[in-house]
Amino acid sequence: MSKLLVNTLLIVVILFTSCKNTSNPLSTNKGSETPVAIDTVVTAPTPTTPTVTEIYTWVNELRMREEATTNSPIVVTLKEGEPLDFAGEKSDFTEKISLRGTLFDEPWLKVTTKTGKEGWVYGGGVKFYKVGADKSGTPYDDCLKLEKARQITQATKCFERVQFRELKNNASRVTASASGIDFSLLSGEQLSLQNIGRDTVYDFRYYIKEMGFFAVLANYRDSSEYVLVDDKSGELIAMKGYPKASPEGNHIVGVGTDWKGRGDFNGIQIMSYDTGNFELAFEENIVGSNPVLPKWIDDNTLQITLLDESNRRKSTVAQIVKEETGEWMFK
Repeated sequence: MSKLLVNTLLIVVILFTSCKNTSNPLSTNKGSETPVAIDTVVTAPTPTTPTVTEIYTWVNELRMREEATTNSPIVVTLKEGEPLDFAGEKSDFTEKISLRGTLFDEPWLKVTTKTGKEGWVYGGGVKFYKVGADKSGTPYDDCLKLEKARQITQATKCFERVQFRELKNNASRVTASASGIDFSLLSGEQLSLQNIGRDTVYDFRYYIKEMGFFAVLANYRDSSEYVLVDDKSGELIAMKGYPKASPEGNHIVGVGTDWKGRGDFNGIQIMSYDTGNFELAFEENIVGSNPVLPKWIDDNTLQITLLDESNRRKSTVAQIVKEETGEWMFK
């Protein structure tokens, strides 16, 4: 065999040996016939993003702190109604803190402002909905605030002062005397609500201009209710609690508080007036709390403060909303 042929064979053997198994993407584990892919890529699971809930401060100058304690440095002071992002992280303890005269026992919540500042706020200072401004006030709102503070004597005097003023403002159409109340209707007719001894005594409250009704308190011997008097027809509509019309006059809420525990109505009643006729849309008797201070946030959103009967310093805010279905629901 020539030297050239031997060299050629050696080169072929070397090339065959060096390329063995490189063209096959699979290799076999020793002692196993199961092929294993050499270029298998393991993908790490995608981390889940925590659900973020928008919450709102309901007290002014609420302090966001670096840690969940009142001794921690302040990150920023928040305004009433300011929105915050809450991702669900809260302290594993609660703390008793008084806010606006109400004692809360709540945990701390880790939150982020809309500008990106992060810290902790006390849970009693925030709500899971925006506590808005009252869009439909009444002349007696300051009196109702005194009732909320359980300053009943001062509240009674407040009602008397405002009642005197409202009678003066409506003197051309309303006249009150010891025998009852006389109304001059827009139709030109006269309507009288006559007192019946101590069994029925009528007190004029105010004129609800959003709806065109006079609000009258009917005091009975053992209970009371409100009566709405149509300023055109003289029709009488009974309501169980203090009436307050929504901003557009499509609904009216009646809030009754049984302060003395006599068995009077202690709840919330909403009447709809969308079609020009009253219809009972919602009624709830409240157990364990006294409903006060109704606030119309808009024509379909009502907020009520609920005072704990066993702890006069404790209160919560309930929200009642008209759903797309037309039903009113507690939120």
